[in-house]
Amino acid sequence: MAKRVVKIAVAPGKAGGPAVQQLSQYGVDVNKVTEEINKKTKILTNYGINNVFVEIEIDEDTKSFDIKPELPPIADLIMKAIGKDTGSHQAVKELIGDISIEKLAEIAYIKWEELRSRNFKNALKQVVSACRSIGVTIGGKDPKQVLKEIDAGSYNNVISKYEELLRQEGRL
Repeated sequence: MAKRVVKIAVAPGKAGGPAVQQLSQYGVDVNKVTEEINKKTKILTNYGINNVFVEIEIDEDTKSFDIKPELPPIADLIMKAIGKDTGSHQAVKELIGDISIEKLAEIAYIKWEELRSRNFKNALKQVVSACRSIGVTIGGKDPKQVLKEIDAGSYNNVISKYEELLRQEGRL
């Protein structure tokens, strides 16, 4: 069973062209690969990311493939979401922006596999924790306060929404 790993750079949600066409030499259906890459990277278009590397593992015997996008760090996604290039130099004293809990839940959804949490609530808490270190408030509140509110169940509707999405995609 021969496996081959190919790494290409694509525009999120708009894969195509020579980068993807080169995969035909391994006998995979290029249209299916393109469709899968676009499906897995489309959500990144909301963050103004121009290129993302995608690793495609191809089984040359069965012509099957597995796609793994290399996602930006959580802090980068948060900063892109608030329209900033860099985080605060004095995180607790200098605030650089504010973000909604819904947007943070979307980031946790994007980074789900990398966060390796047992449930979406814990994944969301990891993303919320990153806000404090870069000087970002959440709905005008300190991230520490939001963590307490998550534990108290204040955001269960948002958590349930993304858990359901992950279940539908077979990722949870």
